Amino acid sequence: MAHETEHVGQQFRTAALVVLGLCGLLALLAHGSSFLIPLVIAGLLTTLISAGISRLQHYGLPTWAAMSVSITAFFLLVYAFAQVFSSQLDVVSDALPKYGNRFDDILGQLSTIIGEQQVEHISAFLSDMDFSSQAAALASSVSGLFGSFGLVLMYSAFLLAERGMITKKLGFLFPDPEKEKEVQDVISSVGHGIKRYVWIKTVVSLLTGFFCYLVLKFLGVDFSEILALLIFLLNFIPTVGSILGVVFPALISLLQFDTITPFLIVVVLCGGVQFTVGNIIEPKFMGDTLNLSPFTVIVALTFWSSIWGVAGAFMSVPITASLVILFRDIPALRPFAILLSADGDVDKTRRKPGQTKPAHPSAREKTQQKIESLQDELKKVHEENTRPKS
Repeated sequence: MAHETEHVGQQFRTAALVVLGLCGLLALLAHGSSFLIPLVIAGLLTTLISAGISRLQHYGLPTWAAMSVSITAFFLLVYAFAQVFSSQLDVVSDALPKYGNRFDDILGQLSTIIGEQQVEHISAFLSDMDFSSQAAALASSVSGLFGSFGLVLMYSAFLLAERGMITKKLGFLFPDPEKEKEVQDVISSVGHGIKRYVWIKTVVSLLTGFFCYLVLKFLGVDFSEILALLIFLLNFIPTVGSILGVVFPALISLLQFDTITPFLIVVVLCGGVQFTVGNIIEPKFMGDTLNLSPFTVIVALTFWSSIWGVAGAFMSVPITASLVILFRDIPALRPFAILLSADGDVDKTRRKPGQTKPAHPSAREKTQQKIESLQDELKKVHEENTRPKS
């Protein structure tokens, strides 16, 4: 009886420590966002640059050349984005009065179709939504991200300088070679999965923004460049980003033109681009890199965006994927990885094409293999000792 009471007390203490640990972690994520967000963004940017370096090294470039080309391409991309934003801000501010008048005309046309009372309800609903304050909050979040961009670049520079040093540190941290190898496998698995995701997502988002830009430019939609850039950025937000990447240019075309035809063309063509890229091209290249459940993706998007805002929405999938891969290789946390995965097969992401079993056996499988090997050796020794002598 005393033993059972002690066991129950131990379980209670363990549960209490887990709850307190989770509460402390949530408090750290919420109140330490100003410190953590630039650090996580720097980690993702370093991952993207490292992916470019690895890709160029695969094609035969030496390390120094691959690093120079990858870093130069990254800064050129950032410079191009900054130029688009700065050149289009005046165009957007000049077009706002025209769009306001056009919106009033659309409401007037709707009144003849659905009635003035319904139009008044729509106007009241839109007024209650207070788009101006939401836009100001969004602009504040974005400006905050750009304001910390210098800190992000500094973090990224130091992370790139220490690229590859983690392997040497593990040798001192884990003197046991077998334990060091297991930790290296976990870090390599996490790094490979996130690096592949960030690289493929960036390339696919660029393709999506480019094809949508061609559609918008052909139709003559205002500030097509900044809309294409917005589509590129929104494509990093799962599910919701693709929808908003069609809604924003469609609304601009509806407010700009006097006919509904350009609006319909934008919806069909940009929607077709988003569907083709998101459901055909991206899964073909992404494969089972992440193997996350769609429900997990939506919950992760909601959670990270609620504590970190716009930055959390963009980083929700890479952070969640890192946690799933990390949980997968820690026996005590493996059940959580199975629940968060798409089909429960958490070892799928590290298999080679055509492979039906995990590429790396788990700790339990390794122990079982050692036991079977010892049993075989003992059996051989027993047979030799019991064999009749001639």
